Amino acid sequence: MDSILQDLRYAIRSLRRTPGFTFTVVAVMALGIGVNAMIYTVVRGILFADIPFPRPERIVQLEARQPDGVGNMSLPDLRDILECSKTLRSVSVMLEWGPTVNIGDDTERFAGAIASSGLSGALGVQPALGRWFTADECRTDANLTTVVMSDKVWRERFHADREILGRPLSINGRQRIIVGVMPAGFRFPENADFHVPFAMNDTSGNGRGGRYHNGYARLAPGATRAQAQAELDALSRELEHDFPQTNDKVRLLATPYAEAIQRDIRPILIVLLLAVTFVLLIACANVANLQLARATSRIREMGVRMALGATRRRIVRQMLTESLLLSCIGGALGIVLGQWGMRLTLASIPEELPFWMSMNLDPMVVAAVAGAAILSGILFGLAPALQASSGDTFSPLREGTPGGGDSPGRRRMRNTLVVAEIALSVVLLIASGLMVRTFLRLQDQRLALRTEGVLTAQVTLPGATYPEDLQRNAFVQDYRRSLLTLPGVRAAGGVLNLHLGRSRWTMSVLPEGMEYDPKRPLPVAAFNVFTPGYRDVVGIPLLRGRDFTDADVAGGERVALVSQAAAQKLWPGQDPLGKRWNLGPDDKRGWATVVGLIGDVRQHISAEGRVFGEIIVPSTQWNTQTLNWAVRSDSPPSVLAPAMRKLLRSKDANLALAHVRTLREHIAHASWQARMYAQLMGVFSGLALLIAALGIYGVMAYSVTQRTREIGIRMALGAARDDVQKLILGHAIRLTLLGSGIGLAAAYGVTRFMQSMLFGVRPDDPPTFVGVTLILALSSAVAAWLPTARAVRVDPVVALRHE
Repeated sequence: MDSILQDLRYAIRSLRRTPGFTFTVVAVMALGIGVNAMIYTVVRGILFADIPFPRPERIVQLEARQPDGVGNMSLPDLRDILECSKTLRSVSVMLEWGPTVNIGDDTERFAGAIASSGLSGALGVQPALGRWFTADECRTDANLTTVVMSDKVWRERFHADREILGRPLSINGRQRIIVGVMPAGFRFPENADFHVPFAMNDTSGNGRGGRYHNGYARLAPGATRAQAQAELDALSRELEHDFPQTNDKVRLLATPYAEAIQRDIRPILIVLLLAVTFVLLIACANVANLQLARATSRIREMGVRMALGATRRRIVRQMLTESLLLSCIGGALGIVLGQWGMRLTLASIPEELPFWMSMNLDPMVVAAVAGAAILSGILFGLAPALQASSGDTFSPLREGTPGGGDSPGRRRMRNTLVVAEIALSVVLLIASGLMVRTFLRLQDQRLALRTEGVLTAQVTLPGATYPEDLQRNAFVQDYRRSLLTLPGVRAAGGVLNLHLGRSRWTMSVLPEGMEYDPKRPLPVAAFNVFTPGYRDVVGIPLLRGRDFTDADVAGGERVALVSQAAAQKLWPGQDPLGKRWNLGPDDKRGWATVVGLIGDVRQHISAEGRVFGEIIVPSTQWNTQTLNWAVRSDSPPSVLAPAMRKLLRSKDANLALAHVRTLREHIAHASWQARMYAQLMGVFSGLALLIAALGIYGVMAYSVTQRTREIGIRMALGAARDDVQKLILGHAIRLTLLGSGIGLAAAYGVTRFMQSMLFGVRPDDPPTFVGVTLILALSSAVAAWLPTARAVRVDPVVALRHE
């Protein structure tokens, strides 16, 4: 113990004598370990989350794989699975839902879900108070009058009243009976607070082609997922044979629940994990280089100590102690930085995280960080210690250089580490550049809309109080006219899916003139609903034809607008005005005529490269309970929002505005993930660039120090300063070019895996590759020039005396 304390005291004194070296190593290690601690926490909380359900590995999400990707299920297909499957139990259906709830004198919109009786069994979770829905309650003739609420709402709004069961609660204008309260923390599917029964025998949807239902089930006792999938494959073949127009090339899937909820975020998390690993590797290479340089400069010191009787083991132990001390300090600071970075990142997320995610720094992450710090300390200290203590005891004392000489092997080692730093930095900078350019391209989509002075809000008309289309149409028309009377309002309109958001509705379309073939899939287009005035609010250009008017009423001639992309897809090379379309031979609504051609604007803001053309129908001719209202006004949102609420309550006191945001905020909310990924990648690449520049600076500074006498001799013999500077800078340029070449080749392969995350940018985007190379070359040149410029200003006489 005494010897350990003695080594520790000596290490502290030694490191205090070299504050620049100590600060650089600690800072580099803290940055490298800090970003890794942050991302490891995220990965642990998402990809390795402890899903709070009994035996979650037995839960499967039922999905349909179509030619254009994996998506939700149709209700008839789910009913067939419920009736036929022997390997699945508690087959259930769930739809996300936004109920308007009256609690006391308040009317508020909540997140909710409509779920069948089997959902509780599929997830293995029963209400903590009361019960879940029964099968009899999940029928269209059962009036669907029950509700189950979350523990969060029960405690916050009902003060954890255990006598609440059996009480009525007004939801969407309908009186429902509270029958259960879920356990604490349960807010499935993500943050739902109210669940109501789903009618499994409902036949009012879009049949087998309407794939917008979430399906869940639990593997039967003794059954495996492979057996369940084989059963679904057989059912898929039967349905494809019996219903070719809707089930052609559709494969039903039993996807593990954890895989389904992690699917969308897994690729970007892997990219971020690779990015921070690169940062750590760059930091490790930098610290190793600094340690090697310091060890070389201490060879004479080690020779003196060995000449005075110190053993090689004693010297190695001392240098390992110093290295471990630096790593432990850097690791501790890294944990602090990681926690700070995590809090900053979570604060930038504009929505509540799903209930199953946990972003706390748990013992596993702390153990991983501590292990990385200790391992790096041993690795960084051992090799330099062995080098410094090797060789003849007296040979370092006979050298004339300050450090006792520098062998070609040590120089090669340091140069290799610098090349590795540069290569890793190139890969990380290019990946970051692609993500940043993707985000900028997504932001460019915002320019397609006129966002200035536009406020948006969502209104849902409950089916209980507005059961008929005529009632909903009358309310929508009256509310729009009333909005136009508010002070400062210049335009107002409603839309089903607000553009550049996070929702998209696609439909199969049969254009007039196309021969229907039940074995051939129909063209797919994005589908939307407008009221008159919406297009003017957000500035979607009308290229030809006319907009919707109040004359486009239910029961009249069905009309539609189409975007340029939809027109080109459905009627290539033809004038779309006057063309007709429907949703297939089973579409009872009949043909709709195109009356206007509009510009292309995305419904869904995502990194998906494909643009879905859009077909729009008037709200009066399409049954919809929910509309997103957009209002252009000279009044600020703080004035307009209360006025819109007051106006809505004057029309119906049981209605409430939801998602009240400016159009800019709506787009920012939809794109926060891309923005956060781009910011994180930018931070990581900036750290990598800084650390790599420090590595080049350190190597060049040490090289210049080693060559001070040589520089003095050259300048004493008449060499110009510029020539000497070019000679030394050439070494840095060669290292940079070699590292950049290796990095560019590696980046060309790595970025192939990022293609699904990019929008409007190729994985081998030339501007990004060229720009990154130039940035790194400039940074390297500056880092190498600083010590060189300082060296050539030294008086040759002083340089010749340098020992």
